[in-house]
Amino acid sequence: MGAVLYCRVSSEGQIERNVANLPTQEKKCREHCKRSKLTVLKVFVDAGESARTADRPQLHALLDYCRDHKGKVSHVIVADLSRLARNVGDQNLITSRLNNLGILLQSVDEPHAADHTATGKLTSNMLGSLNQYYSDVLSERVRYRMREAVKSPRVSVSAAKVWNRTSCSFWR
Repeated sequence: MGAVLYCRVSSEGQIERNVANLPTQEKKCREHCKRSKLTVLKVFVDAGESARTADRPQLHALLDYCRDHKGKVSHVIVADLSRLARNVGDQNLITSRLNNLGILLQSVDEPHAADHTATGKLTSNMLGSLNQYYSDVLSERVRYRMREAVKSPRVSVSAAKVWNRTSCSFWR
């Protein structure tokens, strides 16, 4: 049985702030495959791609690879479901597409979500909803803070500089 791995981080900033993030995800997935006696066929990495949309180059490549290697790929492994999608609709479409190819999606951190039982499906959908909720709340908070920053007399242009709005030509 063969597995493909999928790893992802949302932004270039995450790559810079935590250089171990992607290698840690891959290591976790490889260790899972070793314990499960699965051969790793290929690793797909979307570095700096948001999971709020399924329009990610390596996700598409993974799905194409699975289709082209039907019968050889038995599993898609992710560190956790939020790496696959932060939109419950996308998660369900991707999972359904994999299921139609006879491929099982497994999350290392959420092993019960892979069950095709009623409880497994419920768990997967609840986690997908929670991942979407987290993403939506974070987005709302960022938008609110950005609106408030624009209203304030001082706007942080970078971590090192704080510009007074009246001295910056952008605001004139």
